[in-house]
Amino acid sequence: MGEWSQFFEDFPEENPANYVGGVFNPQEAKKIRELQQKQETASRAATSEVNAMIAKAKKDTKARSLLLVEDCPQCGLKELNTYKISDKFYLCECQDCGIYGKGVNHEQALKHTSDAIGEFKDWREGSEF
Repeated sequence: MGEWSQFFEDFPEENPANYVGGVFNPQEAKKIRELQQKQETASRAATSEVNAMIAKAKKDTKARSLLLVEDCPQCGLKELNTYKISDKFYLCECQDCGIYGKGVNHEQALKHTSDAIGEFKDWREGSEF
């Protein structure tokens, strides 16, 4: 790696990053790279902000949609929260082991949760909601 850096320092016209539109212009190329870096940073910040807003909205929806808490089919603890997100969307999530399932009613969501035993599904790593 050191050899290439030294080479491009000695011969900047050989560095393809110093060309803009096929013309050797290291100052303009540097400006373009800096602008792209700023745009990427702004894009990452905006994406992060949107993801935070989505996470907050999901958390708020869950908070007001809690239907009941029951025994988890995987870990056996009374940590399985069932949420009624809408009339046709129920979600089961264990707060201890992380297993989850969804369905159009409570029974179906519970069955999908039970069927997921051994699949190592964890809603904290990415739920279906």
